[in-house]
Amino acid sequence: MSDAILRDIDQTAEFTYTSKERNLVISAAALGWGLEFFDLMLVALMAKEISADFGVSMTELGVVFTVQLICTAIGGVIFGRLADIYGRRRVLSWTIWVFGLATAVTALTHSFTLFMVLRGIAGIGIGGEWAVGYALLNEAWSPKRRGLAGGLVQSAIWPTFALAIFVTGAVPNWRWAFAIGALPVLAAIWIRRVCPESKQWLAMRRDTTSGKLRRSGGSVSELFSGPNLKLIVIGTIVVFGAQYSYYVFSSWMPTYLKSTLGISPGSAQLILYASSAISMFSYILVGWLGDLIGRRNALLLSAAVQLLGFIAFASLSMTGQAVDLIVAAYFLISLGLGYYAIFGAWFGELFATSVRAGASGFCYSVGRGVASFGPYLVGAMSTKYGLQGGISTGMGSVLVMMVFACLLADRSGRVITASE
Repeated sequence: MSDAILRDIDQTAEFTYTSKERNLVISAAALGWGLEFFDLMLVALMAKEISADFGVSMTELGVVFTVQLICTAIGGVIFGRLADIYGRRRVLSWTIWVFGLATAVTALTHSFTLFMVLRGIAGIGIGGEWAVGYALLNEAWSPKRRGLAGGLVQSAIWPTFALAIFVTGAVPNWRWAFAIGALPVLAAIWIRRVCPESKQWLAMRRDTTSGKLRRSGGSVSELFSGPNLKLIVIGTIVVFGAQYSYYVFSSWMPTYLKSTLGISPGSAQLILYASSAISMFSYILVGWLGDLIGRRNALLLSAAVQLLGFIAFASLSMTGQAVDLIVAAYFLISLGLGYYAIFGAWFGELFATSVRAGASGFCYSVGRGVASFGPYLVGAMSTKYGLQGGISTGMGSVLVMMVFACLLADRSGRVITASE
């Protein structure tokens, strides 16, 4: 047997995780990601109440959406880099501490400016969580089931979204909802205590320290050199297309249902619950398809469904069709969200262990940050074209995502080691 084959066998054995370790990793990733989304959606779900309390317009509140999304880009870059240096588990808990505590303090502020600043700080933690959580998941999970695992983690946002819908509808005012948003700090404590560290990262740091590897553990020059640069640029554009299309409808859909369509708060909650269930199913399905037909093909299939949903929504809402048909188009858009299950596994397979969290975090968070003008644009367009006009711009960004996804390499099922 050749030395190369023996080396591959040794590495596979070294980076094998027990069932308990994999379950702890996926639980930590799902918990962090789900609670992050709970926190992120509080402003969208309580936009009307927050606007009235601070005496600001919807356009001004749209700036808050944009600020927190820009800060997610900053957080993804910073914490992704830190995770490549200091480890996945430790930095994952840091990100949750940041957005949990910032959200708790938000509940106490009576200044709109300070409110915006605190949402920005929370955004930094939120952006970092995705990059670190998925890096750890990619390294721990079986290559043949990595897409499904990513879909399960992604689907965790919808139970927590449903929880956010329930909480914001049950509390006496928006401040109570933000106080409850501080609970992720408990998750950070749990992660530090029980979640295993990435074996690939530990081996990479060991070999770097001993001189066996010359890489510096995620240096900036390594991050943006050679093939990494091309992958990062294309990946960032793909994520921009996905994030813009998502944020233009998710940030304002609760307000659109109640204010524009005249749906009662109770019925609007039911619609949002149904959307959550549809998307949760879609994430798991598309994640599974990513293992079966490849990351790129699964993303394109899901994006095509969403594009049809946007076209239907634009046509129906602009021509004043029945509310039921418009809601059905919204559900079709939600069904097409399954492509979000692909990003974590896809990007993790494209980059080496020494830059995995940093490069993946850059693509996802900078793409999200650039797309952050979407909610503001919808708010600004609403005075002339209505919320439906701004939301309908999402169809263009779906097309951008699909075009650039065709240019991105697909390494589905790649075995991840310390030095690849």
